[in-house]
Amino acid sequence: LSSRDLFFLVNLAERPLWLVNANLTGAELAHADLEDADLRGAQLSGADLRGTILKSARLGGANLARANLQGADLTSARLIGADVRGANLHEVVLEGAETGGVHYNSETVWPDGIDPEELGAVYADSGDWKTD
Repeated sequence: LSSRDLFFLVNLAERPLWLVNANLTGAELAHADLEDADLRGAQLSGADLRGTILKSARLGGANLARANLQGADLTSARLIGADVRGANLHEVVLEGAETGGVHYNSETVWPDGIDPEELGAVYADSGDWKTD
């Protein structure tokens, strides 16, 4: 399945989209509509999620390491325990998002003015947390 086919499949699928534990490593899903999607435990490391709509998405335990989420809308998303080490979260909307236990590192880019510890995020070096 090509990245282009995956993008169209995701945008045309019935809602809510169920992708629990899916391997989407490196997927190109920029500007996709993943509102209400169940992505718990999904492998999204290195994925292109720029501008993606992830409102109310369930991302608990998802691997978003090195993913590019710049400008994504994570309003009311559930990110508890997700791995965002090295991820680009610049300009991400996190209003109402559940972020307790999110694992990040020094390479994680946060939105301006956001303190990850105030969000309940946990600093984790490479050896401290799961890898893809």
